[in-house]
This record gives sequence, structure tokens and C-alpha cells, in this order.
Amino acid sequence: MARLRFPLRTPWLPQLLNRPRYPLALRKEKRMTVCIAAIAGQPNRTKPYIVTASDTMVYGSTFSADMNTVKSEPFHANWTAMMAADDLTQCVPIIEKAKEYFEGRKNTLAVARAVFKRAFQRHVVEMREDAVLGAYGLKMADFLKSGKRRFTERQYDSMCRKMEAIDPKCEFIIWGFDGMKRPHIFHVDGLGSDAVFDKPGFCSIGSGKWAAEAMLFYLGQSMEKNLEETLFNVCAAKFSAERYGIGKHTYVFARHFGSAMFSWENGMLEHIREVWEQRGCPRVPEGAIEQIRSYNPRCLPE
Repeated sequence: MARLRFPLRTPWLPQLLNRPRYPLALRKEKRMTVCIAAIAGQPNRTKPYIVTASDTMVYGSTFSADMNTVKSEPFHANWTAMMAADDLTQCVPIIEKAKEYFEGRKNTLAVARAVFKRAFQRHVVEMREDAVLGAYGLKMADFLKSGKRRFTERQYDSMCRKMEAIDPKCEFIIWGFDGMKRPHIFHVDGLGSDAVFDKPGFCSIGSGKWAAEAMLFYLGQSMEKNLEETLFNVCAAKFSAERYGIGKHTYVFARHFGSAMFSWENGMLEHIREVWEQRGCPRVPEGAIEQIRSYNPRCLPE
């Protein structure tokens, strides 16, 4: 009788777990949020608005809480950052750096993009310095200049791989107005790359992004829509994204150049949700399935 020896060798197990079809090997996405911004009232060119909406839920490893956090923060009198992240604590230092870099500079779209990308990229460098280079008393500039001389090739390559794996896992919608009172929206993600969304005039981020943007396109959202139409469309987009596990509490804000607050009479959001759920939300029309069944759809041969 053959003896079993432990541990049993299973050379096929690592290969199985490395395949994407096996959930143990998948990176778990925690960014359960949605942030939306859209430009409104652009045709008359006198007072364009930017309308925004987001959830307020935060997630931990074993808990979640709604009505907890407003996911936007100004970094200039005319510019605000909305955030989606696996770890929201990584967002605040980036916004603070952007605020510092913007001081004393001209208010243009180009400057807003430059300072926020610089802030994002600088934060990534600091994270890599703290996690990998700090133990050696090095800064990134020192490592790039003399790292190959100070470390063996194997050590140097290992340190590079560790630093490349460090990612803040966050993204931002930046919205605001330049010095000419023109509205702008741009998106910063990855390790600090950006894209401008002045056309089509709206953008969304987070795990509910695809549902939100699909609804905005479906409702025909554009810069030609007025404030009220855009408010409805943005709220409808947020409500659609809730099917992805996003919190139901909705934070809405809008402004035009020079405004500081946004207010409405009690019950506006509740009314929008009620109208949406009763008459706006896509659903299968009553009797549609029975009508299709009456046409006897089938595959042949049966």
C-alpha cells in the first residue's frame, strides 16, 4: 500500500489560481461610489451652471455607512475636486497640494489641469518614497541618480517593482470656472493622467460610472439643457447607479461663476426620486412579455 507524504505536491494549483476565472486571484474593487458633474445652461452664454451629484457612503473591510462623507472638496475659489477611491485618505493630501500649487497663479483651464496633475504625481512619488526608499534614507531623485551604483541589479529591480506596484487607487472629477467665467470639467486618474470633458459636457467616476453615463446619454444630457433639466438628468443618473450597491443618500450641488451656495425648497430631491421611480425608471412595459410569447419565438430543430 502506497504511503501518502505531506505536504502533498500540487504543481497545478498555482497555475489554476493565476487564471482570471478564479476569484481568489482577482483584485477586489472597493470603489463603491459615484460622482457626477454636468454643465448646464450654456447656449445663452450669460450664466452657465455646473450641476453635481454623488453618494455619501463609505466602505470598510467589514462595514459601510451611508450619509457619512461629502465626496468633494474645493482647492480654489472657482475649482472643486470630486473623489472616488479605494482609500479616501489618499485623496485629501492630493487636493491640499493642488491648493498650494494654485496659489498666485492665473485662473485658466491649463493651470488647473497642470497643478492637479502635479499634485497627483507628487503624491505618488511620496508614497513610493515612504514605502520603499524611506528605509534607506533616500528620496526618489537620489534613487534615480545613484540607485544602480548603490544596489545590486537584483535589489534595484526588486525595488523598482515594489514602487511600480504602489498606486493610490483614486480618481477625481475636477470642475469649475476659469477667469473668463467659462465652465470646465476634467478627469484625473491612474497615476496622474487627465482628460477634458467640456464636450460632451458631463463626466462621472466610481463603480457606478457606466450606469450613470449610460443614463445621461439616454436622457440626452447636453450643455444646451437648462438648470432644471440638468438637475433631473444628473439625479436620474445617480439613482440608476444605485443598483451597483451605492448608497441611496444623494448630495447635490450646483453653482455658476461667483456663487457660493446652492439651495432649494424642502422636498425637491424626494420629488425627483418619486417621479423617477414611478414614471422615468426604465422597466419592461406591462404585457410586453406575453405579447412576445404570442409570436412563439423558438429555435429549430427543437
